[in-house]
Amino acid sequence: MAEQDRNFDLLMIGGGCASLSLARRAKDLPHPHVAVIEGKTRRQDHAWGFFDSAITAEASAMARKKWHAWQIITDAGTITHQSDTRPYTCLESKAWLSFCQKEARQHGVEFIQDTMTGYGSGGVVTKSGNYNAPIILDSRPLTIPEGMMIQHFIGHEVQVNKPVFDPDTAILMDFRCDQSRGIHFIYVLPFSPYQALVESTMFSPKIEDNAFYETAINDYLAAHCGVTEKIILRREQGAIPMGVIIDDQDHSLPIGGRGGAIRPSSGYAFSFIQKQIDGLLKKLKEGQIPQDLSPHAPLDLWMDRIFLTVIRHNPTLAPRLFHAMAKALTGDEMARFMSGDADHALRLKVIMAMPKWPFLKAVLGAQHDR
Repeated sequence: MAEQDRNFDLLMIGGGCASLSLARRAKDLPHPHVAVIEGKTRRQDHAWGFFDSAITAEASAMARKKWHAWQIITDAGTITHQSDTRPYTCLESKAWLSFCQKEARQHGVEFIQDTMTGYGSGGVVTKSGNYNAPIILDSRPLTIPEGMMIQHFIGHEVQVNKPVFDPDTAILMDFRCDQSRGIHFIYVLPFSPYQALVESTMFSPKIEDNAFYETAINDYLAAHCGVTEKIILRREQGAIPMGVIIDDQDHSLPIGGRGGAIRPSSGYAFSFIQKQIDGLLKKLKEGQIPQDLSPHAPLDLWMDRIFLTVIRHNPTLAPRLFHAMAKALTGDEMARFMSGDADHALRLKVIMAMPKWPFLKAVLGAQHDR
């Protein structure tokens, strides 16, 4: 064994949400010697949004803000939802990751800053040496295949000089913006009457130049908030695959987005990662190494696949579809459906709210492709 070689019981690759969410619970792992290998690149701060549930209780306690009301706005009108028990929640990524890392260190997890170059016979090969373990979990993001639908966005946290934001109501989707390049909406998380995160978000296979999103944010603030001057406190940017990307290597077990945790139809990930980690822990404590860590019900993935087929081929339908779904559901039902907690009755309610012909064509097409 080379002098640089080190042995562990369990290795995690990547220092993102999935690895650190598991590392914080190292005291529950049946593996005493655990390490996280993370790169040295500084991670961009993000505002993670999710609907509260039992699985997110620990994160919810450190949330920046919660909204018991939220809206979906289209040219057809505004749908406002209320929920006393499942508010929409904003968690700052830096706060959660710092908390998880602190907890993990207290439980003896070792953090190794190094650059992975590949896999060896017993584990991970890095620039500094080899790290070996019988169980390796890989949370690094996969490359998004060309042509896949993507949720891509740029957000500005802004401060303005007059009270234009309703701090009690989040705007999850406002389609009153430029639709010339595909499915496009504005997302607004108001932290106070004077301060909000405003994101220009698109669902399409093509990422636009930065100026498109930034112009959309400025136009929205001017047209719907009467604001032309602002201070940008923070920027965030991202691209999330709207589909399941298969990790076909067999050296490790994929977790997080790499392991299918992202909800294809919405891009929501945080609560699904917590479900995935919960399921993984249970299996590991039983002495099992699971082959499938998807936190999504197969029926939900099927519905998402059909939905994405419809909006890909009929992008102008998207505002109508989201409006119809929001109109058909209560706030609690919307939160349950988006969080993957729907029962068959709720799924049927969503299906019945959709226009039938585009979805029937998508279903028939999916069957033909098999």
